[in-house]
Amino acid sequence: MGGEGGRRMEREPVAVVTGGTSGIGRAVVADLAAHGYRVVVLDRDAPVDGDSDRVRWVVGDVRDPDANDRVVDAALGRFGGLDLFVGNAGVHDGGVGVRDVGGAELAEVARYVLDVNVVGYLLGARAAARSLADSEGSMVFTLSDASFLVRGNGAGIVYAAAKHAALGVVRHLAADLAPAVRVNAVAPGGIVTGLRTVDGRQVYADPDEITATVRAFNPLGVMPRAEQVAPLYRFLASPAAAGMTGEVLRPDGGLTVR
Repeated sequence: MGGEGGRRMEREPVAVVTGGTSGIGRAVVADLAAHGYRVVVLDRDAPVDGDSDRVRWVVGDVRDPDANDRVVDAALGRFGGLDLFVGNAGVHDGGVGVRDVGGAELAEVARYVLDVNVVGYLLGARAAARSLADSEGSMVFTLSDASFLVRGNGAGIVYAAAKHAALGVVRHLAADLAPAVRVNAVAPGGIVTGLRTVDGRQVYADPDEITATVRAFNPLGVMPRAEQVAPLYRFLASPAAAGMTGEVLRPDGGLTVR
């Protein structure tokens, strides 16, 4: 089935994942590959372990239209189709506030974060849309609790703006690409990953501190791991979610009931 849920086909399902060398992206790649998918990953960094029989890598920047086209072409050429696009690559603003930096620096941070977290999603969706329509496949995007909250989660104004915008992208694509392509998202709360700021710093440099903060912030007192969140992406591409589009799964410890 296309993306486990579209037209009947003879080949195994094929996915493209952006930002797959660490964190949630890496966990999603591993989960998909372990459950029958062939996966092509777009990332700026080449993986240490390289290609395998189930996973291929394309080195490139999600802000580059040609890189997005290349990863889709690689999926079609190597594995014969495309059934799932996972837009996941992202960058953090380091918690910057509108009064924290000068105008030129704020503009630089904003352009970079919005280009990666929003324009990158748009370019990936554009590159994948036609092939996904052919297979009646799915798109699944990584959002964040910052797509809904504006304070309390460590996000700065630019990251919050980008993740709110990405939510709009998901909803617009869901309407625009229906009925051929379903578009959904996963919006975790805090998860310790390799997410970096614009200047290259680790957002979660102190895992123990962020774990304590996140557990104190959500009603369930939990800190999900990337490996626990990854199966949600596969679920959203499966027949079990065939009636879902424009939806956001929120493994955030219950922030909606605060």
